[in-house]
Parts: sequence; structure tokens; C-alpha cells
Amino acid sequence: MALSRRALLAGAQETHFASLVVHCRPENLASATEAISAIPNIDVPVSDNNAKLVVMLEMSDESELLGGITAIEAIPGVVSATLVFHQVEDTEALS
Repeated sequence: MALSRRALLAGAQETHFASLVVHCRPENLASATEAISAIPNIDVPVSDNNAKLVVMLEMSDESELLGGITAIEAIPGVVSATLVFHQVEDTEALS
């Protein structure tokens, strides 16, 4: 796991939990859902008939989180990915 500069300076490891609302083109809903689900540490627990998805991410640092969001936005058929929740937890506190 790569550590962020802040985590290295603080001597602690973090886990970032985030959720997104992802809007897709209706004709690309199935393929976009499959592509998003294939990204490591990303899950699609909810989708609806209006081509909206709830996407959950659990990443080790900010850059990995941003990389996951960027990867989702680059999937064909994804119209937008909006961050609706972000929480940072000290990994040692979760143990």
C-alpha cells in the first residue's frame, strides 16, 4: 500500500471510504456497471432504471481515490461521477 505524504509525516496509515452517484447513458448501463465493478476496491451496490449507480470506494490514500474516480469517469457511457461522501479513517483505529 502506497502512503500519502501526510500519512508518512504523521506515521499513520489511512483508509478512505467514499461514495459516488454515477450517471450513465441508459444504453451503456450494463457495460458501465460491469466495468466499474471490475476496478479493484470499488463496488456497485445499487443501480436503477434511470441509469444511476451508487458506487462505493475503499482506498488507501487520496491519490488512489482520485485515480478510481478518474477511471470511472473514463468509462464509455459514463456521463458524470459525483462525490457524495468521503471519510478518512486511521487504519490502526479500525483494527
